[in-house]
Amino acid sequence: MASRIIRFIFLAFTFFNLNLSCNADENSLTQKIKVINEWENRYEYIFTDENENILFKKELRKFYGFNEGYATVVLMNWDYAILDENGNISDAHFIDLGQKFSEGKNFAMFMDKTTGIIDTSGNVLFKIDIEDIGGALAATPFFNGKALIKKSENLWFMIDEKGYKIREFNIFYANAFSCGVSRIQFRSNNIRKYNYINSDGNYISSIDFDDAHDFVNSTALVRIGNDEFYIDANGEKITK
Repeated sequence: MASRIIRFIFLAFTFFNLNLSCNADENSLTQKIKVINEWENRYEYIFTDENENILFKKELRKFYGFNEGYATVVLMNWDYAILDENGNISDAHFIDLGQKFSEGKNFAMFMDKTTGIIDTSGNVLFKIDIEDIGGALAATPFFNGKALIKKSENLWFMIDEKGYKIREFNIFYANAFSCGVSRIQFRSNNIRKYNYINSDGNYISSIDFDDAHDFVNSTALVRIGNDEFYIDANGEKITK
């Protein structure tokens, strides 16, 4: 049980803030199903329609939110599973799942500790050979048929929707694609640098930044030394 708890906490950190929208007004939830989770009974999730009529209730350790009609959930025994908008929980259980489905797919760590990509029914689309990094996955949701997944320490792969490796990157982490690019971080001797990778697998800038934010409304705030400025998705400085 203790090991399962550790995996759960690590995954929450690994996939934190991995589902970003390009436009600021798209970040708010617009799901047709509302979710109520009261502190008094923190494991009971109540799912209602727009008029707050109860559709179904579920006892869950964690609910990550619907996307494309499906949600990743953590069951009371610490297994991960898939919940659909009709309240059905998949028969397939997993050690880990990505927080959100994207383009009908999700990353999964299976019960035999292999890893791969599943569809919304929990069927295995293909397997991926990666190292066991703390018992959890690190990956981005798919965008335009591409995703980034951590292969080993400071090594990430970009894969396509068939699981073929497109390119590898010596980076520490990668965020979800926002406005078509993923914010990435390098670490070396306690020095942190940032850049962005587009869905073609290219860095958008020849310069590594001292600090960088995710793209919102097609611009991102970056910093080099004491100089802060905005760039567009092509890595060009925006002058006003």
